[in-house]
Amino acid sequence: MGLYKIGVGVVKIIVKNVYIIGAGQLGSRHLQAIKLVDEPLDIKVIDPSTEALKVAQERYLSVNSEELRHKIEFAQKIEIMPSSIEFVIIATNSDVRKNVVQELMEYSNVRYLLLEKLLFTRKEDYYTVDRLLSNNGTKAWVNCPMRMMPFYKRIKELFRNRRVFYHVSGSSFGLITNAIHYIDHIAYLSDCYEYRVDTSFLEPVLVPSKRKGFQELNGTLEVSFENGSRGMLTCYSSGNAPLQVEIFSDEARCIVRESEGKAWVSSKEWLWEEVDARIPYQSEMTVEIFNSIYKKGSCPLVTYQDSMKLHLPILEALKDYINKYTGKKYDYYPFT
Repeated sequence: MGLYKIGVGVVKIIVKNVYIIGAGQLGSRHLQAIKLVDEPLDIKVIDPSTEALKVAQERYLSVNSEELRHKIEFAQKIEIMPSSIEFVIIATNSDVRKNVVQELMEYSNVRYLLLEKLLFTRKEDYYTVDRLLSNNGTKAWVNCPMRMMPFYKRIKELFRNRRVFYHVSGSSFGLITNAIHYIDHIAYLSDCYEYRVDTSFLEPVLVPSKRKGFQELNGTLEVSFENGSRGMLTCYSSGNAPLQVEIFSDEARCIVRESEGKAWVSSKEWLWEEVDARIPYQSEMTVEIFNSIYKKGSCPLVTYQDSMKLHLPILEALKDYINKYTGKKYDYYPFT
C-alpha cells in the first residue's frame, strides 16, 4: 500500500507537524480530535495495517469542520523522518511501543510526546525511554485521562489532604488494562505516588485479552498507598455487573455509574446529590490536551516520570503472581 493523501484546503504555512503512530481504536480517535484543531497542521498517520489506516481515514472524514485546513498523509511506514517533530502520539500496543519511541528519537527531535498505556512490556524499557526523553529534552505524558474528566477532576477538592478509599467493581471490564487508570486517579486525588500491591485475591487463571496476543486476569487487586489511601479493584469473571466506582473518606462519599453518566455525592450534611458524570469521548479530550500543550507547554495528564512510578509496582507484582500461580514463566509483562 503506497502513501495516499486527503485533499488539502488553501494553506499558506503549515505551522506544526503532528505524527500519530498506531491508527487503531485509540489512534483513530486521537486523529478525529486533531482534525478539530483550529490552526493548520501537517499530520502523518502511520500504521502497518491497511485496514487500520482505512478505518482511521473514514473516521477522520466523518468529523465535520468548516474547512480543510490540515494537510494529512497515511502510510504503512515512515519513509523519511524529519529532523524535528512538534507533537507525537504513540498509540501502538505495549509490546512494540519502546521500539517505536527508540526509532523516533534516533532520527527526530520530538518536542511533545503522548503515550498510551499500558506503557511497555519489560521493566528495562521504562528506564530506556526515560533516558531517551531526558537526553532529547522531550516533554511526555501518559494517557490516563480520568484526572481531566470533569467529574473525576472536580471531586479532587472533596478529598484534598484526606486518605482516600477507592473501590471499583464490575464484570469482565479488563482488570489489568484498566487498573492503571484507577491507580492513577487515586494518586491524583491523594497526591501520593508510592504504593504496594496485594495480588492475593486474584484468580490464578490467565484469560485472553480483547487484544490478540495479550492476557488478562480476574479477581481483586488491592493497592495501599504510603499516605494511607487504599484501592480495591474487583473484576468478576462471570455475570454482567455494570462497572461502579465508589470513592470515600471521612468527609465525602461518591458513587459513580459510568455507563449511565451519573454520580451521587454526599458530604458535610451527608445528603446525597445526583450529579452529571458523563465520560467524555477520547476525541474530545485530545483537543483539550493538544491546546493545553501548545498554549502552556503542559497538560492535565500524568507526566511520564510519575506514570512510570505507578506502572512498575503493579506490573512487577503481576508478573511475580502469574509466574508463581499459573505455571507460566514470563520474563515480561503480557498485558497491554
